[in-house]
Amino acid sequence: MSLSESITSLRTMLDTCENEIKSLELGRKASSARARKSLQNIKTASHSLRKQITAHTKSLPTKSRTKKTVEPVVEAVVEQVVEPVVEPVKKSRSKKVVE
Repeated sequence: MSLSESITSLRTMLDTCENEIKSLELGRKASSARARKSLQNIKTASHSLRKQITAHTKSLPTKSRTKKTVEPVVEAVVEQVVEPVVEPVKKSRSKKVVE
């Protein structure tokens, strides 16, 4: 079964479920079992469709990438100028005696 046929089958199952739910809302109790059964069928069919999609995706050809070549990095020699560190002058904190 192809992917498009699976989708068509799911749509018909969904329509069936919708009809059963409508009749359940109108008060027909027997429709609840049929609605649950159709929902279970939808679940199994969708799971099957997921498997088909995965298999189809894996069967598709992959694109090959060109391999990147790593070029050696040449580092330039840069002279560093070291500036002398000037420490701030500390002020003495002595109390002045006022006479």
